[in-house]
Amino acid sequence: LGAWVTIANPEIPEMLSLLGFEWLLFDLEHAPIDFQNLESMLMGVRGESTPLVRVPFNDPVYVKRVLDLGVAGVLFPLINNKQDAINAVKSIRYPPEGIRGVGPRRAASYGLKTEEYFEASKNILVIVQIETKEAVQRAEEILTVEGVNAFFIGPNDLSFSYGKKSWKEDPVKSAIERMADISKETGVPGGMYCSDNDSLEFALKIGFKLIALGSDYRFLVSGARTRLDTAYKKIRELGIH
Repeated sequence: LGAWVTIANPEIPEMLSLLGFEWLLFDLEHAPIDFQNLESMLMGVRGESTPLVRVPFNDPVYVKRVLDLGVAGVLFPLINNKQDAINAVKSIRYPPEGIRGVGPRRAASYGLKTEEYFEASKNILVIVQIETKEAVQRAEEILTVEGVNAFFIGPNDLSFSYGKKSWKEDPVKSAIERMADISKETGVPGGMYCSDNDSLEFALKIGFKLIALGSDYRFLVSGARTRLDTAYKKIRELGIH
């Protein structure tokens, strides 16, 4: 169970990690977070929360910069075919298996644990995002690429790719169910962004393992709205004008 982090302040991941989220996903694709923000935000992660990052695009330049800051895995957006997945894996791995440049910096404890990091870097997670009709059609070839550890459904982009506005509509729902079947066949765990109880129940029932329960700004808006609505309700109950 994890959460999306979009607000560029280190207190946000600190609070969420203290609550017990198993992983936090720092979103560099859609949120106003840059590399310097990311470094300080990673320092705020506490306890057992695993820090993941969604890069802006499947580009090794972005990938090596976030890896050198010490993240445990990368979510790659818009993986549409086998070659996209191969490129993603190569950007994570050092030569000769991959193309990642050498300069881990914070990831290697500023040079204090360089050799240990090189060994541990083999375990960095590669998570591919399935968010287009093409990706669903080519899911088997994507998920069987060696080094792909998991996949994640982007319900909004996937819905728009099918010309729909919600994952609940066919053929989007059917496509996600197909991905769940492929997950079982390949042994590659899947996940989904679940912003409400309906999507959470659906994702759990079809066997997804990587569940995002929402994002920091949604938690903030929801909590503030609930508190405000409660106050106005109490005012009306007491007949205060």
